[in-house]
Amino acid sequence: MFNKLKNSAGQSLIEVIVAVSIFVIIASTSVIAMLGSFSSTRLAKEETQASFFAQEGLEAVQSIRNQGWDEPFLATDCSAGCGLTKTGNIWNFSGESDDPDKTAKFSRTVTVENVERSQGDLVDSDGTIDEDTKKITVAVSWNFTPMRTNTITLTSYLTNWQKGKNVGGAGAPILTSCHEYCLTAGYSAGTCRENLTQCDINSEDYRPAGDLYCTGGPSADTCCCLP
Repeated sequence: MFNKLKNSAGQSLIEVIVAVSIFVIIASTSVIAMLGSFSSTRLAKEETQASFFAQEGLEAVQSIRNQGWDEPFLATDCSAGCGLTKTGNIWNFSGESDDPDKTAKFSRTVTVENVERSQGDLVDSDGTIDEDTKKITVAVSWNFTPMRTNTITLTSYLTNWQKGKNVGGAGAPILTSCHEYCLTAGYSAGTCRENLTQCDINSEDYRPAGDLYCTGGPSADTCCCLP
């Protein structure tokens, strides 16, 4: 009788240990899944915020360009990085970076770089510097965790739209519009639009080389070519 009770108690203890172990495994898995879901949700939210700040940065630089190509746009050397500041409704460059949401969580940096062209098209090297086109890069960085830094980067090109010119090489046709440029590039039509997003909305390709023919103002300085 004693041995039976002893065996029964032993079996009960083993069953309890097994049950507790299973519970711990299930609970741990659930916690890990919940933490993973929370992390993914937070990352998506912060990436959305960073993308907004980067897009805002591109629009701010465009606003600075619209105020004047030489002054104030090129008056500040941003080849190594600049920040942005807004007074009233006026944007300008300020410092090496800026804090777009004023919480010190995000850091935004704008770079303005020279571009090269060959026969009117942008090239990475072995071309001629185009003084009337600049490459704009806006990078927004933040610490997702103490050991992990994330960055969202957007790039665009801005031209001196107040100074239209032809950039075809010797023997090239004389072009006077984005439409004519797109036709020579093998497209069916071309339209000067406000920005790259408008190109995408209208199922068109952005061709930076055609921007020089978009001289209608800041709301129509981006050459979009229709396939």
